[in-house]
Amino acid sequence: MFRIRTRAVWQSAVPRVVRQLAHRPGHFPRILAGVNPERDVLLLDVDGVLVIPPDWFGVKLLREHPQEARAFFEGAFLPATRGETDLLSHVPAFLNATGRPGTPEGFVREWLDYENHPNVPMLAAVRELRGAGWRAFLATNQERNRVNHLLREVGLGEVVDGEVASCTVGHRKPDAAYYGAVAAHLGVAPERIVFWDDSAENVEAARAAGWQAHLFTGVEDFRRVMTAGG
Repeated sequence: MFRIRTRAVWQSAVPRVVRQLAHRPGHFPRILAGVNPERDVLLLDVDGVLVIPPDWFGVKLLREHPQEARAFFEGAFLPATRGETDLLSHVPAFLNATGRPGTPEGFVREWLDYENHPNVPMLAAVRELRGAGWRAFLATNQERNRVNHLLREVGLGEVVDGEVASCTVGHRKPDAAYYGAVAAHLGVAPERIVFWDDSAENVEAARAAGWQAHLFTGVEDFRRVMTAGG
């Protein structure tokens, strides 16, 4: 949700730089070699792919409250991203521990607004693919409040057909259980899934699960691979 690798939260003081590449006009006259949009699905990570803010709120919290934020992301935050709890129920304790003013609802709203920076050229590319017959879904580690915000306020609901977020399927990337749960949820064979993520760890885990997984480096590469199978 907030660009924090929870297996090593305290090492994430500086996020990877993700550059928003200029959109090149055009369409998708061809599709990725060996796949069929009528039976295959396109799955897309969110943070670093469809959303690219200049800074991540989680990283900001780690700068401001390193000890408390680390405990939060390694503790209460994880079950919320698996759909086991509501993130809002854990925020009062965090606010109390850090002395931050305001309400839990206001804190979460600040968080969501801070990262509301859609990758506009990438969204245009996905729209074109859907126009060519692709079904597209969000495949992302998120808690439910952020998923709803992404779909309804960031506007991703107008770009994709749905979501298979960690809070929906009950598992997080890169755990193997996530990839199996997603394939079962969508009712498609693993080899029929085309997946893009900017995390090499997530991509490797997806490939091990039988997905056609690609490391996202920018919209130009995404267009090249999806149009030419390169």
